Amino acid sequence: MKKILFVLAVLAGSCSYAQKNNNEAVLEATNQFLKTLNAEQKAQALFDLNSIERKNWYYTPVPRKGLDYRTLDPSQKKLAREILRASLSKEGNETALAIMQLESVLHVLENRPAGNDHRDPDKYYYSIFGTPNSTKPWACRIEGHHLSLNYSSADHKINSATPLFFGTNPARVPSGMPLPEGTEVLKKETAMGFDFLKSLNQSQHQRAKINDKAPYDMETANNAKAEIDLEVGLPFTEMNKTQQMALMQMVSHYVKRSPNGFALELLEKIEQAGLDKLHFVWMGGEEWGQGHYYRIHSPAILIEYDCTQNGANHVHSVIRDLSNDWGDDIIAKHIKEQHK
Repeated sequence: MKKILFVLAVLAGSCSYAQKNNNEAVLEATNQFLKTLNAEQKAQALFDLNSIERKNWYYTPVPRKGLDYRTLDPSQKKLAREILRASLSKEGNETALAIMQLESVLHVLENRPAGNDHRDPDKYYYSIFGTPNSTKPWACRIEGHHLSLNYSSADHKINSATPLFFGTNPARVPSGMPLPEGTEVLKKETAMGFDFLKSLNQSQHQRAKINDKAPYDMETANNAKAEIDLEVGLPFTEMNKTQQMALMQMVSHYVKRSPNGFALELLEKIEQAGLDKLHFVWMGGEEWGQGHYYRIHSPAILIEYDCTQNGANHVHSVIRDLSNDWGDDIIAKHIKEQHK
């Protein structure tokens, strides 16, 4: 294992980064789930691999296609949660479930009447693209408000686990809510960003902060293709060793939302693309309560974090593999071969 990856494994507090990337768990969970579906449920859940719906992703509360988790019977719900669990790391799964529970807080904050399902914590949808199998490409999406998991598989392994979006509203739960006051599901993402900004000297700060005003949302939003200026911000080469380690710790934290074997491969890809090409960008305020935004990017990776909406108490965050979002490398090749 390369030195930087060993360091990241230590930072992550687990040796499981050495785990091999394979799709066995998610494939087994998905096929067990599909066996229980009737014809009507399959019609809602299944899509062609090359369907335009595959990249039609949203993290806002909008009408969605896919199979509504709420319509499942208890045994099916258990199997559906197994797909979610297998498609994320242990930490990622716990965070996803916590994000879902924040819907009950929004129900109260928005004074919604009893029976109104707009903020239902179970209002999440499952979509399968192609036929789940070990070798040929297929994909899965699990999505609802503030959660979008887009997973693709081929050749016995996870080919891509991005875009992967986690959001929270409220970012910090006030008193009198169904969850404890001060609950902050994405607390570490927030703290790491502020801590890194505060570690910068004056010249570094000037390079990193490109705008006094934060954007209203992540700059790539829910675009099918993530495009960003890769040259702006503070480059990795202008950081001291402590800052470089802190930046890689942030990258590791986001990447380890994914299953451990895939996370290792993505970290390797980031290193192969050149750590010297990593940049850190900040926009907006520099204290909690002020709208703020940061991102980390290189040709291999994009991490975005935004907290501007609802009085700067509403976080959006995403990780995207800029060279292989949606598993495009292997899926595009497969579709091309099918059309020959």
